[in-house]
Formats: sequence, C-alpha cells, structure tokens
Amino acid sequence: MICDNRLLKCASMVSGKGIVCDVGTDHAYLPVYLLEKGICAGAVAGDIADGPLEAAAATVKKAGLEDKIDVVKSDGLKNIKPEGITDVVMAGMGAETISEIIAAAPWLENGVNLVLQPMTKEPYLRKWLYENGYIIVKEEAVSDGDRIYTVMNVRFDGFRMTVSDNFAETGMFDLSDEESFKYIRKHAAKLKNVSEGIRRSGKEDTADLDKMICFIDEISKGTKKFTVGDIYDEIDRIAPFRTQDDWDNSGLLVGDRDTEVTGILTALDITHETIGEAIAKKANLIVSHHPVIFRPLKHLSMSDPAVHLAAAGISAICVHTPLDKAVHGINDMIADMIGREFSVSGTRTPMISESPDSADGDGRIIEITEEGLSAEDMARRLGKMFGGGPVRFAPGMRKIRRVAICSGSGGSLLSFVSKNNCDAYITGDVKHDVWLSAVSEGITLFDCGHFYTERMSAEYLAKLLKTAAPGVNVETAATCTDVVRCI
Repeated sequence: MICDNRLLKCASMVSGKGIVCDVGTDHAYLPVYLLEKGICAGAVAGDIADGPLEAAAATVKKAGLEDKIDVVKSDGLKNIKPEGITDVVMAGMGAETISEIIAAAPWLENGVNLVLQPMTKEPYLRKWLYENGYIIVKEEAVSDGDRIYTVMNVRFDGFRMTVSDNFAETGMFDLSDEESFKYIRKHAAKLKNVSEGIRRSGKEDTADLDKMICFIDEISKGTKKFTVGDIYDEIDRIAPFRTQDDWDNSGLLVGDRDTEVTGILTALDITHETIGEAIAKKANLIVSHHPVIFRPLKHLSMSDPAVHLAAAGISAICVHTPLDKAVHGINDMIADMIGREFSVSGTRTPMISESPDSADGDGRIIEITEEGLSAEDMARRLGKMFGGGPVRFAPGMRKIRRVAICSGSGGSLLSFVSKNNCDAYITGDVKHDVWLSAVSEGITLFDCGHFYTERMSAEYLAKLLKTAAPGVNVETAATCTDVVRCI
C-alpha cells in the first residue's frame, strides 16, 4: 500500500506496540500500510461517513487484511472500544475537531500514543493540548506537493498549563531538520503578511505580533539567546512572584538576569548533589520549588548550597508559594490527580485560607462522590497516587465527601479546613498537636509527606521551560529524591 508523505510521517510516529486506531480513515491507506510493514498487530479504521467507510472496506479486502483491520462507523472515537488500542492517529482534520474528539475520549489519558496532523489552526491545538494535560513529545514537518504539514506525537502526562503565544506559534520542532525549518520560515512569512495588513488598515497596534515574529525569526536562524531574566519572566507569567507569602523567599536567588542560559535543571530542592548534576550536564541555571536561601545568610560557607551555586557560576530561580497557589499549580495538580484516582464532582474551590475573595490561595477543596470510602482505602490509594510514599492518617468521624488539599506542610491550616466544613484533609508534615485537633474535630487527616506532595513540581517546571526556551537543554534532576528512609 502506497501512502503519501503526510501519512508516512504519521506512520513513523506510531509506537508499534499493539492496535492502531485511524480516526477519519477515508480509504484506510494508513492502517493497511502499517499492517503490511509489520508496524502494528492490528488496526481499527474509523470514519463517520458511509462513502469513506465503503472505500476503506474495499481497500482492506483487497489487501486481504479483513482479520487484522476492523472497519467501524464512528463519530470520532465514540464507537471505538479502547481495549488493546495503543495508538490513535488523527490526520487531515481541523484542530478544533481533533480537540473535540480527544476531549470526548478520557481513556486516551491511559498511556495512549497520539499522532495528530492538523490541517488548520495548529497554534490553537498546541495551546489546547497543554491546557488539558497533554505534551507534545515530538513535532515534525513534512512536505507533500506544494503543501507543508506538521505532525505531532502527543501523550497525556497530566500537567495542565497555559503555554505562551510564542510556543503556540513555533511548536516543538527540531529546527536542524530541513523540513521543520522550512515550515517555521513559511509560518513567519504568513505572520508578517498579517502584520503588514493590520498596519495598512491602521486599526490595531502590531507591536505584540511584531515581537512574536522577531522571536520566530531568531529561533529559526539559531540566533535567539535566552537569559536568566527570560526564564524568570516565563515563570512569573504562570506563577506570579508577587503572590508569594510574606514569609517566603521566591525569585532569582542566585545570579543575574542578563546571564545567558546554556542549560536548565529543574528540581524540588537544590542540594549539593543537584548542583553536581547541573555541573555534569553543563546547566548553568537550576529552577527549583523550594528556596535555596530561606533564612538570612550571616556566614558564607561552601557547605551552603547557595554559596556552592555562586562558586560554580550557576544561577537559581526558586518558585515556592507562587507555584503552590497558581492556576494549574501544585494544588491544582493534586486535585487533578485525585480526580483521576477517585470519583469526584468536577468542581473545586480555590481557597482554604482566610481570603476567599483572593485570586490565589493556599489549597483546594474538592468533592468526593464515592460511596463507602474508608480512611484506610483512601490512604492506600493516595500512597499509590503519590508514588508509593508512606501515608500516615487519622480516621475521622464523618463520611469522606468534602476534602481539602494543601501541598507541602499544611498542618497550620487545619482551622481553615474546619471552617470550610471539610470532612478530610490531605497534606504533609503534620505535627502531633494537629493530629490531636483533627481527631477531636472528627476530620480524617492524611499526611502524604512533604516530598511526595510536591515532587511533581520539578517535572512540571521542565515541561513549561521546554516550551519557553527552544534549543536550550532542559532536564529534571535525577538527584531530586526523598532523603528520608523508612524501615
């Protein structure tokens, strides 16, 4: 079976692990090609229209693959049985249609490899994917005749974020690839024409658009250099440093804004081991959740990680309570995780502190809808959800319905949990007096560990910064581990 260049590029991103579903299959050329080349074990060719389905069935029959390819009439994935499907391909559709199909199929979140080839509104699709917890693992351009397309390899990782307009326009391309370079240059030319048209009309200011065009030009030419200040500003966009608590010390804690970034390491904490890893990986910026300088330094010693950083010429940006509070930040991540592990109502309250009119807050409140959920069962499932760490708990006297969340060390907020009529509270670093207070108030209290309730921050920050600084190597620290051991 002969496929065009566009479908061949899609085929190159199929995992080859099991059954592939081709949504909007048309003539079933792609499924037949995958089977003939031994790339997958089976396939589903789906389409909503009778004509394409008849054509697909004829193609499958001609290839003698009726026992390997199921031809199914389906609106998107609605009639597709998810069992055994490892890959879903959506090629030749508009971005909005692709997003609607994904949104209607939550089973795609269970490790399914997505191959997406939008025909229109690629920036819209990139933004939608990241807002809904997906990540573009790889993006490549391909020419077919006089058209050039983008093909995205996508998977669900659960971290929702609002990406910048720059990333929405430039994507996740490796611009050393000739086709990808060609795609970006063509897109930049298109935006320039739009800007010139706006200027001629005199109706709008083109400053922001022109700035984006300049960014794309520099990226495509390989002349764009990112500074520590650029990275700070990107973090500030999604987790404003001005929202930090009075006792916190978030921000640029080591280094200077105008230092050029050669590599980035993300971590929960900055330790000597993390600094050593950064040196080995030639990363001159570490972005962490916890502040590397928390209390005033009255003596400088190489035993202090902040001094070690300065001596090694490594900058540090730390985003602590701003990331806890931010939309899609750590507390929202935990709420999302709970929503995937337990049955919930889908609603959440963004505050458990004394400022209910504030735009940001110290935690979240969610509603559990499962019947008969015991404290023991919830503790076991929370331990699995957070990565196998130890979970201590004190059973309360109420059915577990209304649940408060606060990442890190949130024991001091128990009184606000009580004021919000919560039945249970999930946090870390719980002190003895807080356990006693929870028991006396009948609240089920879970201590899931400071490390385990915040370790996802490193991966989240890495995902964000990969979109913000194309061409810069960004990694999550392998040395970011729990230093506490249990017997």
